[in-house]
Amino acid sequence: MTYQKTAVFILRLVGILWVAFFSFAWALYAVEFAFGVEVQRYPAHMIGASVGYIVLGVLVVALAKPVGRLIGRGLDV
Repeated sequence: MTYQKTAVFILRLVGILWVAFFSFAWALYAVEFAFGVEVQRYPAHMIGASVGYIVLGVLVVALAKPVGRLIGRGLDV
């Protein structure tokens, strides 16, 4: 495996885990809210920031290949 492929793999893995974490956390919140469990009310800016974090993770996954190639360029022997 080349350095470029390794960099792409790591970036995609981190991006997927990042998105999965925030999506899972908000999914649990939504399920608790739907079942009527008393949950903390979050302000709009906090919800917006979490959506921004999810979008950031999706961008990392989408841009992993060009960024991985850039990072791994010149490292292969």
